[in-house]
Amino acid sequence: MSAVGTSEVLPLTKKQKYACYIVTGAFLLAVGLILILAGTDVIKASVSDVAAPTVLYGLGLSILISAIITKNSISLWIAGVMLTCGTASLLAVVTPATYANIYPMYIAAPGIGCAFSVWLAEDKPSVIKPMVFFGGLAAVFSLNSSGACGWGVTGGVLAAYIGVAIIAVALNAYLNRNKNNA
Repeated sequence: MSAVGTSEVLPLTKKQKYACYIVTGAFLLAVGLILILAGTDVIKASVSDVAAPTVLYGLGLSILISAIITKNSISLWIAGVMLTCGTASLLAVVTPATYANIYPMYIAAPGIGCAFSVWLAEDKPSVIKPMVFFGGLAAVFSLNSSGACGWGVTGGVLAAYIGVAIIAVALNAYLNRNKNNA
């Protein structure tokens, strides 16, 4: 069975389907138990503090394992995004950092999702390009969230970054069009 890429969807075997159902059920059971334990003060954390990271990690890990079982690159991407967002939510709860410091992780999430899916993707450059773009975008916003620069400088760097990205896309499209016409 070959890996599912960006254009091919293979039917799942019964074993794959049942394995995915069991994995999903087990992670949802774990999420439910953690939320119950927090709600009954067995875990000394408020439900509102643990809900987002617990749900995002539970679903993200469930999708990740199911994606590995089914060799599905799109599901790997979704898992990477969910786990990144779960990590950001967890950091906001267990560290002194706030969402004002952590929000670049949400911007990086699509690129991190690409990093998860790149090993099963048929066309790796088409996955690496958004990974680099969103990683760079998150780095630009990190200038502000870290306190290194105010919004004036961050906004200028952001405009320049997006300008360079647009020029790179246009040049790439032009060069590929000329290469195909030759």
